[in-house]
Amino acid sequence: MNPTTETTLRFAGDYSVITVWALAFGLSALMWLLYRRELKFQTGRFAWVPAACRTLAVFILVLALSGPVLRRETTQRQLGRVVLAVDTSASMKLEDDVDRTFQFGPGEDGEATRKTNSEVHSADSRLTRAEKILLGGNTPLLKKLTETQDVELVLLRGQQTQRAWWYRQQGKDTSGEMPQAFQTQADAPITNLDSVLRDALGPATPGTALVVLTDGQHNGPGSPEEFAATMKQANTPIFTVGFGTEVPPPDVSVLNVITAESVFSEEVLQGRIVVQDSLPNGTPAQVRVSSGGKLLWELSFNGEGKGERRFDFMFPVKNLPAPPPTERDKTLRLLNVQVAVQGDRANIERTRANNSREVALHLLTKKRKALILDGRPRWETRYIHNHFDRDERWEAKLVFDDYSDKPEDGAIQKNFPKTREELLSYDLVLLGDVSSARFSPAQLDWLVEFVEKRGGGLVLIDGVRGSLKDWAKGKSSTLIPVSWSPNNAKAKGYNWQLASEGERQTALRLSDSPSANASLWPTMPEMLWAAQVKELPGSQILAELKATGSDVRTPAMIFRQVGAGAVLYLASDDLWRWRYQVADLYHQRLWMQIAAWIAAPPFQAEDKTLSIGTDRLRYTPGEQSELRVRVRNAKGDPVSDAEPRAFVLLDGKEVASLQLEPDPTHFGVYRAQTPPLKAGAYEIAVAESASAPQSDLRLTLRVADAGNPEWATLTMNRPLLESMANASGGRFLREEQAATELPNLLQSIDRKQVTVKETILWSSWWWFGAVILLLTIEWLMRKGLRLV
Repeated sequence: MNPTTETTLRFAGDYSVITVWALAFGLSALMWLLYRRELKFQTGRFAWVPAACRTLAVFILVLALSGPVLRRETTQRQLGRVVLAVDTSASMKLEDDVDRTFQFGPGEDGEATRKTNSEVHSADSRLTRAEKILLGGNTPLLKKLTETQDVELVLLRGQQTQRAWWYRQQGKDTSGEMPQAFQTQADAPITNLDSVLRDALGPATPGTALVVLTDGQHNGPGSPEEFAATMKQANTPIFTVGFGTEVPPPDVSVLNVITAESVFSEEVLQGRIVVQDSLPNGTPAQVRVSSGGKLLWELSFNGEGKGERRFDFMFPVKNLPAPPPTERDKTLRLLNVQVAVQGDRANIERTRANNSREVALHLLTKKRKALILDGRPRWETRYIHNHFDRDERWEAKLVFDDYSDKPEDGAIQKNFPKTREELLSYDLVLLGDVSSARFSPAQLDWLVEFVEKRGGGLVLIDGVRGSLKDWAKGKSSTLIPVSWSPNNAKAKGYNWQLASEGERQTALRLSDSPSANASLWPTMPEMLWAAQVKELPGSQILAELKATGSDVRTPAMIFRQVGAGAVLYLASDDLWRWRYQVADLYHQRLWMQIAAWIAAPPFQAEDKTLSIGTDRLRYTPGEQSELRVRVRNAKGDPVSDAEPRAFVLLDGKEVASLQLEPDPTHFGVYRAQTPPLKAGAYEIAVAESASAPQSDLRLTLRVADAGNPEWATLTMNRPLLESMANASGGRFLREEQAATELPNLLQSIDRKQVTVKETILWSSWWWFGAVILLLTIEWLMRKGLRLV
């Protein structure tokens, strides 16, 4: 677009503009009158010119007192950027029983082409209707938008995006002819309206809008509402276009199965089945849990048609059938959860593709172990112990010092692991406000070996007594990542602030949305106490505490790799205050994430030189697994310069070969992330180098079929779509409104670049040059008139 320029004159002097102008006119008039007296006997044709030049010069000179400034404002308008993101998940394959008129695009007469519900339902899925809205008609909506905007068309494919077409700079940058169809099927296994939309949008620049055509069935990771809130801050509105009926058809489906991913064989497995019920009231139905064809639990109920319902189940783990002889992993069991209408009304369901879900269950032989040692029963360590105690994956031991006169008679030494081997069986040690003098020299040596050789995790939680300072002396000093400052100035309170390294650390996420996490930490309840420390070389600051009412900050969460293990130091023991009004919502999440991160990595398959493990035991289709491999030499020491590769085998066939990268947290451990996994039985093999053969040691991995989460709910999620639109400053539209209202709504997002140039007239060379020119003309004219 052509730039437009607006020129204005403003006055920036120290004196009143009216006063200066009045003075300028007054002095100019006086000068004119005085000059006229001198020229009254001159009758020449240009006798008035000297008086005019002198008068004008005086006017300009006096006017300089008002500080005149010439302002030129040039506006370069650029086309707005519109990203059209189309949901191609499996739920967009559904047809809807709706009773309304659809508008697909302008026809020959300029009016929107209209089709009735009977025409749409007979053949059109939600994705087909979206295709007709954007690409149908004589003047498709997509083409109409390109006349006034830069347009990008993106297809949402589960956890990935597919750029289908773009048209920028009025056709100077385009991917080709406008498509006639999407050229894809509605078969993506999940809908992600958070991270995938971020990828589709790219950098959020001014003048950008995001249009999402979807039914709103978000079932992936992340929070669409938090994503929309960040778009509001970036001045990027989201316009959501909703597809699908809001009246649920007769159906019953399994929404979720909540149960432990691992359990001991002597325990009772408990869980909860979440069912979506839109059946007519009184319809008989049944929910059941089975494994290997054996019924383990069932319950009959009557449909109510009121939406989400929950059923709690439990059964002894010993009732599970034995694994088939062909199953390599003898600890794996598959639960089949089903819900269905019973009797002669079984055929009323809209679809049965959402009636079952497979859940993988692992029988544990041992739990991960945590040892908590503290100088006294502080709130922080007691709550941490409760978190571990409620988690079936962990076994925690808590010891408080009783401060006996002789340390060898105290509770710390008596309850400390009796042998080196017993301590090395632990994965994590949490050390509170207790002095190193309360431990025996052998126990201190074991703790150092636990971290440096075993690869265990150590978390240090400081306290007001300052007992951790004793650990900075002697052999245990290698475990301490900080030095204590003599300045113990106190503040009224402290607020957490994540450092850049902390923002990248997933273990410190309190929110499912990474973008919202950093802004959430400062809003948490204040810490009332914090140690004043400084990080030592080789340590990383993950978070700081900012004193209330000032800009003073102190390092508060510091990480350091020590040998094969990892150490995390916390300068405050007031994190338990985060439980105020929200109980365990943030406190438990943070501590269990920290424990999983800092503790020695779990390995499900091990031999003398090789260990293989994964981040979780249960996966659903489309998820990625994080593989961990530890390599040791013949002496049992970790190897840090290996170049191992991992091979992912599905049903015996290699589907991926992955280069493992060193883990910055644990010495001698290597990591890699698999591609998105399909349902099936996997094996993970490792080669210690590019030329080495694959190991005989194998890790089995089962990706359970979670059913079709896209069809768990058959209606449009209007509340979510409205929330996203409102939170971002956009608007929610039904599909029949898109063709007529979107073009007008998007007109307001044009980008404009404003360039301002100011010329200070009163000090410019040509301002005074004009005065000199006028006075020169006056002098020459006076000479010609014989007045000099």
